[in-house]
Amino acid sequence: MNKKLFLTKTINYLSNNNKNIKIVYIPALYTIVCLLGIFIAFYPTILSRFALMQSDPGDTRLNNYFLEHSFQLLINKEYVGDLWSPAFFYPYENVLAFSENLFGSAPIYWLFRLFVSADLAFQIWMIAVSILGFASFVFLMRRYQVSHLLSAFGALLFAFSMPRINQIGHQQLLPQFFTPLAFFIGWEFFLQPTRKKITLFLLLTYLQVLAGIYLGWFLLFSLPIFFAIAYKLAPPSIRSNLLSYCRVDYKAIITITLVWAATMFLTLLPYLEAKSVLGKRPYSEVDTMLPRISSWFAVDSGSLWAPLLSSVSKSLPMPVEHRMFAGVIILFLIGVSVYTLFNSQNILTLERALVAKVCFFVFITLFILSLRLPFGISLWRIIYEVVPGASVIRAVTRIWLIAYFYLLIAGILCFDSLLQSTVFINRSILKLVIVSICCLIGISEQFIFNLPNYEKAPLLKETTEISSLMKQGCSVAYLSLNLEKPFFTDQLTAMWAGIEANIPVVNGYSSAPPPNYGDMGEPLKISQVLNWLSFFSKDISGNLCVISQKSKSLEKKDNFFAPLALQKNAILSSNFIFYAIKLPIEKIFRQEITLFEYPKIMRINLPVKIPIVVKNTSNFLWSIKGDKPTNLSYKWIGIDSQGKLTNIEGNRTQLPFDIAPGESAAINAVIKPPALPGKYTLILTMVQETVAWFSDKQSPYPKIDVTVTSNS
Repeated sequence: MNKKLFLTKTINYLSNNNKNIKIVYIPALYTIVCLLGIFIAFYPTILSRFALMQSDPGDTRLNNYFLEHSFQLLINKEYVGDLWSPAFFYPYENVLAFSENLFGSAPIYWLFRLFVSADLAFQIWMIAVSILGFASFVFLMRRYQVSHLLSAFGALLFAFSMPRINQIGHQQLLPQFFTPLAFFIGWEFFLQPTRKKITLFLLLTYLQVLAGIYLGWFLLFSLPIFFAIAYKLAPPSIRSNLLSYCRVDYKAIITITLVWAATMFLTLLPYLEAKSVLGKRPYSEVDTMLPRISSWFAVDSGSLWAPLLSSVSKSLPMPVEHRMFAGVIILFLIGVSVYTLFNSQNILTLERALVAKVCFFVFITLFILSLRLPFGISLWRIIYEVVPGASVIRAVTRIWLIAYFYLLIAGILCFDSLLQSTVFINRSILKLVIVSICCLIGISEQFIFNLPNYEKAPLLKETTEISSLMKQGCSVAYLSLNLEKPFFTDQLTAMWAGIEANIPVVNGYSSAPPPNYGDMGEPLKISQVLNWLSFFSKDISGNLCVISQKSKSLEKKDNFFAPLALQKNAILSSNFIFYAIKLPIEKIFRQEITLFEYPKIMRINLPVKIPIVVKNTSNFLWSIKGDKPTNLSYKWIGIDSQGKLTNIEGNRTQLPFDIAPGESAAINAVIKPPALPGKYTLILTMVQETVAWFSDKQSPYPKIDVTVTSNS
């Protein structure tokens, strides 16, 4: 009895101790693997103690701005921006719809922003949404009882793979954590449909769209493919159950779906309005970013695979968007999936077999649909024309975001099933060695040396300096660009200074500028800024503050404004000059029109061309854009052959380009004589449509005495 009691106690002790070991080991495993992924993706940030920001001062600062915009809406009652109209490209509205909005993941940023600065909150946000992506994929794998080690490994590949690290400067591609959850609930609905499941599934797809437009669109694009393949491959019992539920509860399904569709429509309505203004992406632009076979093997120069694969991306347009290779581990998972699904399917449970096969075929379908073959042949051309939203998706190469998701599900399920098969019974050491080698290779090959980054401090200092200037009585501001730097640097610095000072700015940066704004990469002259502000019906009063670097005097660029004595209103800071212009400014209609040769006799209704040079001596831009363009025109004043006094407005000759104050342009004025013979005076003058004729504003104009004769 004593021996039996001793053995019983020993077994119970070891059993309880094993449970304790598992309680410690499992969370530690996930923590270590996740921390490893975080380090691989964010080592410049971590090693610099958050002094360095990833990856460049372009899209990184833009995405940070969008999150800060939503935070200011939440906490600042005096904030000058509106939900869809942050105060850049001011006063144009709905500019947020030109880019991502990140509403779905913004609450995470808000939480950190309550305690730390905007830049630090953004860095923590990037890491946090990556952790959530890792956790959501672990949750999905554990739903299918995948081993803890492979669940952690698959989650690392999902959240911290090479393609995602390559795109870390496009932070809108990070918050993909709703996708695994939506997949899980969607699959549960497919197997055992209920109202609760379809509601939750549609909610999660909506949240993924809200978290990232690209992420959401690719998920929605893949789901009809996924469910179509699943229905085709599912056993009759599952299909019958699904159809029975749809027949019985169709009213609820229709109602829930309509509510989801209406909510989605209202959310995306600003984007539809923006598309109507900006137009869709030309297919020629999309074609440059369609995946080629070589795209799936393209890597960054800092990758461990660069010595072998760097030549692959040399012929690719915009190589940074084509770096889709996630390592040989992906090729291994494809091989394991093919072997398991087509040669050893018996090692899979019924549900695993169905899930893995469906996901693998979805991956293959996405690969084929997006692939660009030689001579520009691609099925994506049909997608571009037919599928809603496809015409505004430029970087189709980002389809890896959803394609690899499905492949990882299939590959990890097949690999785990293979390791649990009879082949590895009583071979736990061999199994551990195989898994360890795969994990070691798969994790190490995700590392990229010399990830791009920039130092935060100089830009933050410059932003603070400009913001302090804006606070000195500005109603609206514009920062003149320094062409020695990338244009987006100053545009974003102005936007950040504006949001800090709570002052709207004319500067702006997005995927495309608003109509009539001009080139984002070129600095605007003061006259162009004033012209931009005049496009809108909104009454803008107060001070327009124009800020320029000391070394770049505004008079040199736009010397028409020297008579306004702007230098008397100048305020100096360490690096910038600040000019204040009182708004609204009274327009001065002035012109210089020089004729070189002209006819003194014309025939009725027979147009002639007169070469002239026009010079803008006004104080505003002669713009050819908008609903109030400035054109060259003319008037006929005189007595026709019937003795009647005439004052005939002539046709318009459009200027070849916008003409700023002090600038000139040579044009051929097309003059059409009156319909009746007579002696006339031809007046040449500029006209701003619906505003004023320059000749009526006491501006000098040339007058020509012309005799108009009949055709005979």
